[in-house]
Amino acid sequence: MATRTASPARDEARHWLPSQGVDPAPLAELNAECLGLLAMRAAAAQGDGRGEGHGDGHGDGHGDGDSDNNVLLPPLLAALRGQWAALSAQAVRRLAAAPFTLFDAGFGSAPRWLELRSRGVSDQQHRCEPAYFELAAARSITRRMLVYGWHLARSRPRAACLVFGATTAAVESLAACSLATLEAAAERNADALRPRWSQQHAFWRELLASSSAGADKRLHELLLGGIQRLAAETLAAHAP
Repeated sequence: MATRTASPARDEARHWLPSQGVDPAPLAELNAECLGLLAMRAAAAQGDGRGEGHGDGHGDGHGDGDSDNNVLLPPLLAALRGQWAALSAQAVRRLAAAPFTLFDAGFGSAPRWLELRSRGVSDQQHRCEPAYFELAAARSITRRMLVYGWHLARSRPRAACLVFGATTAAVESLAACSLATLEAAAERNADALRPRWSQQHAFWRELLASSSAGADKRLHELLLGGIQRLAAETLAAHAP
């Protein structure tokens, strides 16, 4: 099956990270790969006739009704399946140029990774919803995202806080991780990889609609709002 993670993502990644001395291309490529995989998964589910039983109650004309197969799709994909399935390569590139990770790989848990590594303890967590990615793909993406985050945490820690929506403590812990620790963390936490704010269906509906329509001004406003949301969450996490 043809991928929607087109290579020109590098050319679309024009935002303010370069002013911080950060090449935005790796971030855009990771975002694009994740978006493309979810778009293909939604398209495959649509072809199978799976419905949207996990929808959020806002009829947007993209659903097929209830189906027993809904359990195979995570809520955000099920709720906005039609929009995800229709996401073109151009729309993926536009959205992938966000100046932060659109997907959460669990960077906030970096201090715990170090603790578990030093104690030799396994961190088995129970996930409350279906995984968004096949495990092999999730491991590969999570591993590369962690290595990119590790490099950024060591070279541009302030930018790392912005890009990953992580606290200073989490970024410092990530920078202190060995490559072996990162590898173990990717193996343990790959099934946790998911869209950022995956419960905010209305926000994602607007992101997908704006990127698909080429509404660059509105998309920029939404992404700027995402930065503000990340900053607020980070400040809240710093609070005693």
